[in-house]
Amino acid sequence: MIIDHSIDIDEAVEEFGLADHITELDDVGLTVVPQATLRLGDEWFEQLRDALLRVAEARTGVSFDLDTGPSATFDGRAGENGQLIFSHLIYEDQSFEKVLTHPVKKALMTYMLGEGHRLSVSDGWIKWQTPNSWEEESTTGFHADQSVVPTPWNWRIPHIANMNWIITDYTRENGALAYVPGSHREQRLPEPGEALPRSVPVEAPKGSLVMFQGGLWHGAYRKTTPGLRLTMLGQHCRPYIIPFQDFKGRVPGEFIEASEDPDYLRSLLREDEYQLIAEAPQLLNKAN
Repeated sequence: MIIDHSIDIDEAVEEFGLADHITELDDVGLTVVPQATLRLGDEWFEQLRDALLRVAEARTGVSFDLDTGPSATFDGRAGENGQLIFSHLIYEDQSFEKVLTHPVKKALMTYMLGEGHRLSVSDGWIKWQTPNSWEEESTTGFHADQSVVPTPWNWRIPHIANMNWIITDYTRENGALAYVPGSHREQRLPEPGEALPRSVPVEAPKGSLVMFQGGLWHGAYRKTTPGLRLTMLGQHCRPYIIPFQDFKGRVPGEFIEASEDPDYLRSLLREDEYQLIAEAPQLLNKAN
């Protein structure tokens, strides 16, 4: 039997009060879910914060202080604009799995991408005060996540969607995500210099969940305050798109089984493809 990892979106919308968030995803292209709606305590986000900082130090050999920033300078792009992205975090800690399987995230991602969507990116983002030598107002250029798909897009059926779990407060001064409300309905990429003048910041406290669809124009403002901005992000895609990061067969079974929603996690990681291949002869015989 094929595993059913589906979710009743209407039931989840009713249980968690997500109707306004669904409307925002349609009209604005982005929604911010508050911590109270997520029904998560501060400890949940503190564990996420500590795990991300632990991975960052292990991978770079540099310590990261929430109030002062990194203990060393970096060469290359990270040194220029003051930010680092740490990929494939699902391998590192069970707390990184929890951001993928939370029922509110699952419902909103399913609304945007349908059943069978896949995890494309499992990343953590650490950003510190933007160096004065960086001249631009944005540290992440404006783009749309589904740029791999030819335009024009149908805004009602996005190919890609994203989530940002906010681990430290989002303000414009703190280098928040920037976006152009309603830009997903233009069904194209922004022209150079077009998006920034029309952009607004995502301003929300730590403990919030930001979700947006792949046609939305977005970037990030420079960070003018000391300390760190921490975010967990996870791009997802429809099943006909190859994920940017390949997780299939690389996450231990015991890790998946420890999840509160192992069937959904298997689907996100494409582990259900093995099952579908194994069952293909039976399904074919049944069809004949």
